[in-house]
This record gives sequence, C-alpha cells and structure tokens, in this order.
Amino acid sequence: MKSANIPHLYIRNGIYYYRNNTIWKSLRTRCKKTAFRKLSTTLFGTPPAIKDTSITVNDSSSTPPDTQPASNHNTSTMSLIKAYLAENGDRWCEREYTRIKNALSFLPKGEITREIAIELKAVILLTKTVTTFNRYLKYFNALYRWGMANNVSISENPFEGLRVIEKKKSISDGRKAYSSKQLRTLMSFAEQYDRSDRRYWLIMIGRYTGARMNEICQLKPCDVTAEAIHIRGEVLKSANARRAIPIHPKLIELGLLDWVADCKADRLFHEWQPVRGSHSHAASRWFSRNNPFKSVIKGQKAEVDFHSLRHTVATELKRAGVARQYAAQILGHYNGSITYDRYGKNIDKCYLKESVAIIGEFN
Repeated sequence: MKSANIPHLYIRNGIYYYRNNTIWKSLRTRCKKTAFRKLSTTLFGTPPAIKDTSITVNDSSSTPPDTQPASNHNTSTMSLIKAYLAENGDRWCEREYTRIKNALSFLPKGEITREIAIELKAVILLTKTVTTFNRYLKYFNALYRWGMANNVSISENPFEGLRVIEKKKSISDGRKAYSSKQLRTLMSFAEQYDRSDRRYWLIMIGRYTGARMNEICQLKPCDVTAEAIHIRGEVLKSANARRAIPIHPKLIELGLLDWVADCKADRLFHEWQPVRGSHSHAASRWFSRNNPFKSVIKGQKAEVDFHSLRHTVATELKRAGVARQYAAQILGHYNGSITYDRYGKNIDKCYLKESVAIIGEFN
C-alpha cells in the first residue's frame, strides 16, 4: 500500500483506497482525480454538487426542471449551481463554461457553511497549486454573489476572504523565452516532419508570429494570404486577439502558402479536433509529450514549452526597439493605455511588416 501524497488516500495495484486508522475503503477507481473527489465526499459526508459532467451550454434537455434555487433556508448547493449555470451559461464560451462547471463540481452537495468552506480550501490545496485554488475561489465567489442577489435564503458568502496571497513574481519570470541554442534544437525537432505535416507548421507559425496555439489551430485556409495571417477564430482570449499579422518572409520561403493551397478541409489543422471548446487540446498534448525540453522528472514542467515561443517573439521585438503599440498589435495584447486601446485604431499591416521581419533575424 503506497501513499498517494494526500492524507487518507492510498493506492494499491493501481486502485485508490481511503484509509483512516482502522478503516479501509476501496474507492474503486484508478483515476486520481476521481479518487480525490470520492475522498472529499467521504470526508465531508456529502457527494459533490455536480455529478453529471455532460451538461452543456443551452442544453435544455439536460437541465432539470427545478432550475431555480429552493426557497427554503437550507438551499442546496446543487440547485444553486444549476440555476446559476442556467441563467449565465450563455455569457461564456464552451471552454470557459467547462472550466467553471468543473471548478464548481468540487463543492459539496448540501448547504455549505463557513467551516465546510475552510475545510474544502485545505483539501483542495493538498493537490492543487495556490494559483489554481485562487481561480476556483473566483468561481465560488461569483456563484455566491449571484446567489445572494437572486435568492433571499442566501445571506452570506462562506468563501469570502479565503484567497491565498501568492508571492509576487516578476512578470517576465512567469515563462522563459527560448535561448538561441534551444531554438536551434526546436527547429531541428520540427524538421523531422515533412513540410506537408501539420506538426511542422504548428511550430513554424508559432515561431514566426508569436500567436497562441489555440489561435493557430483555428486557422482556416482563407485566413492565410500572401500578405497576412488573419487571427479571427471563434474562441479567442480577448477582443484584441482578433488581428492580422503580416506574413513573415521565412514562412513564404518554407512553403506555407503551398501547404495552405493544398488544404481542402475547413481548418488547416482539422486533424486535431476541438475538445470542450479548445481547438488546441490535442495539439497541446502532442507537443507536451514530444517536447524536446520536457523534464525527465514526472510532474515537473518543462523549462520551455510551446507558449515560450510567444515570449521569444515578444523578447525579440523588445530588444529590437519595436514600439510597444506595434508589438501589442502583433501579439494581440492590450496596450495598457486608454489612448491606444479605446481610441486608437488598428495599425495598418504595412507599418507592421518591418517589425514582423525582425522575428528570428538574430537566431
């Protein structure tokens, strides 16, 4: 019997068990995530509020008729969540809806007191990072703020003030950019694939545009022209993400336009199907498993990943002295200035062309 590094949770022959003094109970699962939730059920004495993860946005057939919270004092968390998702689900894209619902599934089914909220915080922090817990807490707080405004029986938020203060880090330390040596290794890795292979072009487009993986995976043949790559997918991170990036001369030299012309599907990366609103789900799994810089230590993150290409491009533009508003337009960022963000218009592609050409110039 081996400890799973979570109090009371053990694993034997791949099966997870709950252990407390002389009590042994099989959780009948090989999935650590499922085992953790069953353990929470055992500790709290009540099942999670959400069991069925098949509910989708606008799926009226899967929403029970009692979508309004119960009017009695002991309003169940389950009825509160159902009502909350039914009223607000249309405001979120499928990807965000899934994130919110998965986070809310950690909540126990019955009424949640302050004591239960504090215990739940401790349990979640056993297996999740502080950043992840604070993200979950944001969803919990939003649920109860809505409940207090729409249900007279809910007078307080049990999760108020439970946020964990994270140690401040430099923004630039969040993710590392590729070094020149690492870039050469990555390019050699990409060259293992034929130039008709989506994996080759995923890396090359990321290298010479700095676009997010989910933006690249949504590209259609009509989005790539001899002048620009148009980021205009259905699921974008922000309004600023919708943009046109002048096509890098290197991409034309490598044959990107020929590959695009040969594509007969709706999307250039159609082999990677969307999963819960994420077009980059399969691509991300592929890159993570084959990343030439992945850590040999299980569970430890790689020093650099695909998103590091975005940081690499940002670093190159910064070192070359490219104006901030030009770099923001290329990367799809906010300028952080009301003058540029609210009143400024998109910069014409002809002015961005020289800036884009700087990418990769010194590697």
